Amino acid sequence: MVIQLGQTIVCLYINQAAVENKLFTGVDIGCDKIHLSHLQYADDTIFFGKWDVNNLRSLMNLLKCFELTSGLKVNYHKSNLFGVGVEPHEVEDMARLFGCNIGTFPFTYLGLPIGAKMNKEANWKPVIEKFEKRLAD
Repeated sequence: MVIQLGQTIVCLYINQAAVENKLFTGVDIGCDKIHLSHLQYADDTIFFGKWDVNNLRSLMNLLKCFELTSGLKVNYHKSNLFGVGVEPHEVEDMARLFGCNIGTFPFTYLGLPIGAKMNKEANWKPVIEKFEKRLAD
């Protein structure tokens, strides 16, 4: 229950304080320019934001507010920062500032490959095998 409350607090901070007041800038995706700032499942949250040091600092401040209000701690050593379309040295600098690891593509999130070319059959093989195993149990 505390984790769910904490997640609710994170969503409130992100949606109201951050996105609506333009403290944290998400990204626009697709032809329809759908605005995306975060995805959340259970105790995992993925943030999507404009590549900017001020945007990262805003996110750090929001997460600090989350920690102070919820009593929970963000484990930055288990967190990864991914840069899309930016130079590797920029990712290194930002990860150092954030105190987290440098992420590389593809990676797995909730059992699904993210950043892999999903038009290749080989990239679907682990997903299919996982489903087959669970259906067999």
